Amino acid sequence: MHFLKLGITAIATGVLATMTMAPALAQKTQTPQLTKALINPLNEAQKAIVAKDWATAKTKLDAASAQVKTPQDKVALDQLRIVMQSETKDNLGLAATLESLLASGLVTPEQTKQYRGVLAKAYGDAGDNAKSLAAFKVYIDAYGGTADQYLALAADGVKTKNYPDAIAYSKKSIDTAKAANAKPSETAYLLQMQSHRDLNDMASYYAVEEALVAEYPKDEYWKELIAYRTQDAPNYGGLARLDLFRAMQAANLKLSVNEQRTAIGEALKRGLPNEALALLEAGTASGDLGSLPEDQDNLKKAKAAIASDKAGLEKEAADALKKGTGAALANIGEAMMSYGDNAKAIELISAGISKGIADQGELDIAKLHLGIAQFRAGQKDEARTTWSTIKADNGAAALAQNWILISKLKS
Repeated sequence: MHFLKLGITAIATGVLATMTMAPALAQKTQTPQLTKALINPLNEAQKAIVAKDWATAKTKLDAASAQVKTPQDKVALDQLRIVMQSETKDNLGLAATLESLLASGLVTPEQTKQYRGVLAKAYGDAGDNAKSLAAFKVYIDAYGGTADQYLALAADGVKTKNYPDAIAYSKKSIDTAKAANAKPSETAYLLQMQSHRDLNDMASYYAVEEALVAEYPKDEYWKELIAYRTQDAPNYGGLARLDLFRAMQAANLKLSVNEQRTAIGEALKRGLPNEALALLEAGTASGDLGSLPEDQDNLKKAKAAIASDKAGLEKEAADALKKGTGAALANIGEAMMSYGDNAKAIELISAGISKGIADQGELDIAKLHLGIAQFRAGQKDEARTTWSTIKADNGAAALAQNWILISKLKS
């Protein structure tokens, strides 16, 4: 509650200090709205409060209370009483009097705003955190707050498992900061994400993380979006595994040694020796790879395969365009992409998709590769359009979302 109390104090600061005394209630200037017998004890109570003679003030206020006949009388009395209660730190009494004033319907809009702000602090100082929070929320909802105050309410929402509040107030914190041309708090995004995760709404969780990584481009957030979101797909498997590492590289994430070896194995398995060789050479240059016989064996395999693979690709492409299946065209297009021939990759994969790929998972992987080739060829808008059509639950849709984000933030 510490941060929340700071927000409440910020609202009340100045209000209590500037709570001014009403003008002397001389009978000759008194409006007919107050009972005549109330005037003298109210004036005497006021003088005692100004002199900080609290014992006398209480006696006079009690005497005035006995003369209250109308709602207007009660408001006049309570407006004096809150000054004394504030000065003497009678927080429970102050809260009760403020509630009475607010319920009267006879205070001005500005007084209502002030009283609501002070009420939240009075309950907090009295140790009633639940009522303090409720009063604070009423004030913020009615009059608006700062980004930090909304953040305090969001944090309390997570703490109390009031996730709708946590989500709503963290959004308001972000929006308020942006409206002031300030950078939103990283915590505001994290509180939203925690709320969505606890509600088991992972689609919303990752959507918020996309907004977070745009403001705070930390590797840990990119890694979660690419690796974890993709692997969370219900039917994630071999078809998308190499593409997971491609996306990580495009986001400038350093692959671990194990990830590098896995990516190399996947590239060789998919018949992409040039991509495997590029990974091997980069890993060896950095000192990550080369220490195991597996690395040397893969290096030999990749170099041996490239000699025949590259020479035969053009003929395979020509043959496939004449009589190949849609899947075959897409696979050859991916191979062309691995050699950096993005124009040919676009041609072949597009032809394969047009010809038809029966399996939806394979079709969307082909679309994913088409988008990557388009992106690498500088066709960003076309790539995003291609990626936006991907729906498969084998990791392709998650990777497509990641590539859209990469194309906007990393290029």
